[in-house]
Amino acid sequence: MAYQSLKKIYYVSPDTYENEYIKRFQSPFSQHISIMIHQYHRKSSYPAFFNYTNDILLLLEKVYKTYEKFLYVVHSVPPVVCHQFILLSILDEVKSTNDIEGVHSTRKELRDILDGAASQSERFTSIVNKYHELITNSDIPFNNCEDIRHFFDEFAHKEIIKENPAHQSDGQIFRKDPVSIESATGKVVHQGVYPEPQIINAMTQALDVLHSPSMPLLIRLGLFHYFFAYIHPFYDGNGRTDRFITSYYLRTDFHVLLALRLSIFIKKNRAKYYELFTEADSEINRGDLTPFIIGFLEIILGTINDTIALLNRKKAQLKKYKERIEALPIGDTLSKNMYFILLQAALFYGKGISITDLTKLLGKSRGTIQKRLDNVQKEFLIATKVNKTIYYKLNLRLFR
Repeated sequence: MAYQSLKKIYYVSPDTYENEYIKRFQSPFSQHISIMIHQYHRKSSYPAFFNYTNDILLLLEKVYKTYEKFLYVVHSVPPVVCHQFILLSILDEVKSTNDIEGVHSTRKELRDILDGAASQSERFTSIVNKYHELITNSDIPFNNCEDIRHFFDEFAHKEIIKENPAHQSDGQIFRKDPVSIESATGKVVHQGVYPEPQIINAMTQALDVLHSPSMPLLIRLGLFHYFFAYIHPFYDGNGRTDRFITSYYLRTDFHVLLALRLSIFIKKNRAKYYELFTEADSEINRGDLTPFIIGFLEIILGTINDTIALLNRKKAQLKKYKERIEALPIGDTLSKNMYFILLQAALFYGKGISITDLTKLLGKSRGTIQKRLDNVQKEFLIATKVNKTIYYKLNLRLFR
């Protein structure tokens, strides 16, 4: 039988509730964490714990088996397509993580930042740049509370206080005052840890969990994802920061595409995502984070499956366009290969490809490639200048 939350058992089978809690808490498969979980406006607090259950083990196995299928699909996609899809995912990921928090952003303003067509003073520049760092394998330390604050300052803090100066982090590291989280109807549903010494203590323990060598990565990530939201160390921007940290660590053990599509999947399943936190916070759940870990693993699995499905649709689309290009009287093999790359550069993110990258991919001189570009019929080719670089792509409208 699937693992049921203590909250559900409390309402469905109240006579067994107390014994079930004791059995779970004292189980030889339980892991205890000395962070106290307290529901807003309730009297009791309970230490966090979770159990290594059959549900978790089966989900971990399913995640890694599905990830093998994912890698097969990714490796069957041409490199240009993969790069274009990664850029598209950055755009969609930032838009999604903003949308989850009710922060308005447009695809155009995010795209201008990613393309280098916006000034560094534009809002969301720091967030877009940090997500772009994920594809460069840049190291970002998250070893202690000071690291968390330093990252937050670079990631979102400046933009947050531009919009609302009252949200400036005013404590030694985090916030000095209490903060409440409200529902869409204005009802307070959670209050972050307070005062600041308790925030620092709880975050230090959460980071210990994140870096624990005795737990599988995905379980550590799920626990930290919950603890960060529960602690709520900043006045604003906690959700976006929390999801980025999760994406950063996903990138360390998985393909960067999964790291860049986490918030996209969460946005599609926002109600379930929030319910995981609500249930974990509940006083009658008594600190049992097993259901949250299960839900978190299901989110990771869903992200992998969604990405596989999308890549397969893109592959089919690419095949359809390629067949139409091959039917054209283009000429020699080099020209056909160039057309195919220009197609890939148009099909996903759509920024195009520079002549420098074309020469690398085709293994020919700049002069040779420029001559071939000059011979492409004008209506087939779109050239866009960004800063001082010209990017080329096929006009897909002519191939539909």
